[in-house]
Amino acid sequence: MCGRYNILSDVDALMDTFEILQSDVQVEPFEPRYNISPSTRNLIVTTGDENRLTRVPIIRPASDLRRHLKSAVWPLIPVWANAQVPKYATANARSETMTQRVSFRNAWKRSQRCLIPATGFYEWQTVPGDNPKQPWHIYHREQSVMCFAGLWEHGQSTDGATFESCAIVTTEANQLMATIHNTNRRMPVIIDSTHWDEWLSADNDAALELAVPYPDGQLQAIPISTRINNPSYNRSDCLAPVEQAG
Repeated sequence: MCGRYNILSDVDALMDTFEILQSDVQVEPFEPRYNISPSTRNLIVTTGDENRLTRVPIIRPASDLRRHLKSAVWPLIPVWANAQVPKYATANARSETMTQRVSFRNAWKRSQRCLIPATGFYEWQTVPGDNPKQPWHIYHREQSVMCFAGLWEHGQSTDGATFESCAIVTTEANQLMATIHNTNRRMPVIIDSTHWDEWLSADNDAALELAVPYPDGQLQAIPISTRINNPSYNRSDCLAPVEQAG
């Protein structure tokens, strides 16, 4: 799974990285976000809800097939959910079941795939004898920004405004992540730049082949403070390394 991540790049940097000409990201000013968590369940999307719902940047093809930077509610809100964040978890779409699961199959069938930029993500390690779990920050060794594979969905708020929502696609953990996320053994699907357009625009069969564990050697992981456990904590010191538990 991937239930928490960060974005430390501003809009201009993202547009440069992904060679984007258009943007409607509704985060002004776009400040570093150290601790992004999904919207609270049962919230209903209405105009002026930006302070209650979690909105994140996503990248998807525009009508001219160029990459477009958009703003989307996280987690994904199915088309039949009446603009309400579901009671059950839809922040992550398991690659093994998303093609059939009722929450995601409409987006998958319509090839509504997106990239979700991040500079790092968090997972919690169960350490025998320790409570709470040890949080870890995982990021790319060589790239300042990486991309999660995502699905997006159309929606209409209760007052008639249109919006989009998204989910992060996950897969089985690689060796590194299996050690850290040692209960569920999952990780986000990370798409390399050479496959960005393939994930966004290829047919479903080809896209599904990209939903595999990321190579261990490309990721770095450090144990961090339990400050990150508080979803509302958004300061840089939550990334400060700590001595590894155990």
